[in-house]
This record gives sequence, structure tokens and C-alpha cells, in this order.
Amino acid sequence: MTPDDDASDSSTPEADDSTAGDTNTSLSIAEIHADADGNDNENLNDEYVVLENTGQRTLDLSGWTVSDSADHTYTIPRGVELTAGAQVVVHTGRGTDTATDLYWGRSSAVWNNGGDTVIITDGSGTVVIEESYS
Repeated sequence: MTPDDDASDSSTPEADDSTAGDTNTSLSIAEIHADADGNDNENLNDEYVVLENTGQRTLDLSGWTVSDSADHTYTIPRGVELTAGAQVVVHTGRGTDTATDLYWGRSSAVWNNGGDTVIITDGSGTVVIEESYS
């Protein structure tokens, strides 16, 4: 999570048993951008995960969570919906949420540049995606 940690480019996820729990979910991780330009802790909005609705129906993501292997957890706000084919970017830093960009509000980096696991749970706490990258 520092400039010295950028031994690998983690902008493209490597699947590692990427779906757990409800395998019928149409949510997928389109991109994991763990290594922000420069110092990750000074460029938090360039550290992000892109979620995509690959299904045909709108997904209500209210109350779903995005977390890492160290249990840093972001809860998706009420009213966030993804239409078929739509994406939403979950940035680590601060900003104003929109239909396409959500902001975790953290003051330090979450995603480890050398590898981590992105865990998505639905509103009932069931793991629907667990994807590791290195």
C-alpha cells in the first residue's frame, strides 16, 4: 500500500474460485485497481473496485458489502441499483456518491498492491463473490 509495494500490477483481477455462495448472482467484479498512481494513501480515489451487473434484471445492492481479507468493510448505501450491463466503481477515498461512483470514505488505502481478496456479500450476509488477485 506504499509506492514500494507495487511489485505487481493488480489492475486486472486473477480469478481464484471467484464465485462462492449464490452462484446465480449476476454481479461480477469487472476490475480491481489496487495500485493507485503514486502513493496509494495520497491518491485514494484511484484505488477502486468496479462491480458490474452481467444479468438481464436490475440488481438492488442496498446493504451489500465489499470487504478485503483484513475485514475492512464498506456497506453499499440504500437505493443503489445496477441495471443490466451497468457498472459502479467503489473508490477507497472520499467523494459524493453518484449512480456510477461510490466512495468508501477511508483515510488510508485498503487493497494490498501485492495481493488481496475482494469479498462481496449480499444484504443477508451471504458471500456471493470472493475473488483474489496477486
